[in-house]
Amino acid sequence: MSLSRASGFPDTMTKVTVRLQNAETVEGSFPAAPKTIYRAGNGYCRIEELPDPERGIHGLMIINEPDAWMVNLLTKTARHLVDPGPAFDCHLPIFRGEQVGPTADAKNPLLELEFGQEIRYFKRKAASPKPGPFLRDKPTNVYAVDAGDSELLLFTTDTPERPWAVARQHGDTREIFGYELYEQLPFDARLFARPEGIKMEETK
Repeated sequence: MSLSRASGFPDTMTKVTVRLQNAETVEGSFPAAPKTIYRAGNGYCRIEELPDPERGIHGLMIINEPDAWMVNLLTKTARHLVDPGPAFDCHLPIFRGEQVGPTADAKNPLLELEFGQEIRYFKRKAASPKPGPFLRDKPTNVYAVDAGDSELLLFTTDTPERPWAVARQHGDTREIFGYELYEQLPFDARLFARPEGIKMEETK
């Protein structure tokens, strides 16, 4: 039996590096900077951002259900939140659309598509892959489904299949995330532990 299984941890985690590629996004700006995301099982999520000097933020989010830490590495401060339940699942939605507020979110079909679960989402929707375009010098297959008033598209490449880009078409607007990295790694519990050397604020 593996150590992770014996400890009750997942055996593996998914590591993803993505970059927003909208026409409106200025190259070199913070919105265009890559983000690195980790996901393991249902309860472990982590998002690492690059520094944003203009706002004085270097963001890091760690979720180890039911605990979550929102960290600013520049100021060495963090907020600690505790999920009240009853379901202790972390979520990493790719698109949020225009809806705001918890009630709207609960009804937003866009939230079902999450980082680390892209191919599973489209296959659960019974989407069939079709030959897609060359993207960043790679041939792709493309999946397409409708989600509310949007069309969601997943472009995959390589063998075994992995995400290469994901897009949301809403009217004349298209949001695109390009994947620079998508890999499975052995689970590392240290990535999801309470951050050290940080002044912590408890949120009730």
